[in-house]
Parts: sequence; structure tokens; C-alpha cells
Amino acid sequence: MAQPQQQQINVADLDLPQLTEVKKQLDEELTHLTNSFAQLKAAQSKFRGCLENVSEVKPENASKTLLVPLTNSLYVPGKLINTENVIVDIGTGYYVSKARL
Repeated sequence: MAQPQQQQINVADLDLPQLTEVKKQLDEELTHLTNSFAQLKAAQSKFRGCLENVSEVKPENASKTLLVPLTNSLYVPGKLINTENVIVDIGTGYYVSKARL
């Protein structure tokens, strides 16, 4: 895929309205990148938490009683049956069954 040609412009040659437009575009790009970075950090934190939780799914913990969250504040008792597989929420309502390593 061909890259579009980039053109260099000396900012000293721009008039005030053009400089204002360049600043606006850069501010928008900075806001977008900042938001994207925050979302990536949140996803990284979530996945680290998942890794820590998966490390507790061990064969010796089979049949132990645990609390299964139904909502953020509602739990029901349950038992860990299968310690070799987990179901992963990959987003937008899709789940994948994965073997624990």
C-alpha cells in the first residue's frame, strides 16, 4: 500500500488563522492519543487482574466453595468444577473457552 506524500511546511510561513487551525488539529490529536492511552492502561490493568485470578484456578482448588458474581454487588455460592478451562469475555458479547496453561 502506497504511503501518501508528506509535505513539510515551515510554521514561520503560516499566518495566524493557519497557525490556529494547526494548533486545533494538534490539540484534537493529543486528546485522542491521551484517551486511547488511558483506555489501553485500563485494559492492561483488567488483563493483569484476570491473570492473577486464573492463577488461583488450580486442581487442588477443585470443589472448593466460592462466590460467583451475578452483578457488582450480588453473589451466589458456587463450586469450582473444571480447573483446566476458563471462559474469557473478549468483548461485545463474545466469549471464548480457553485451556489454562
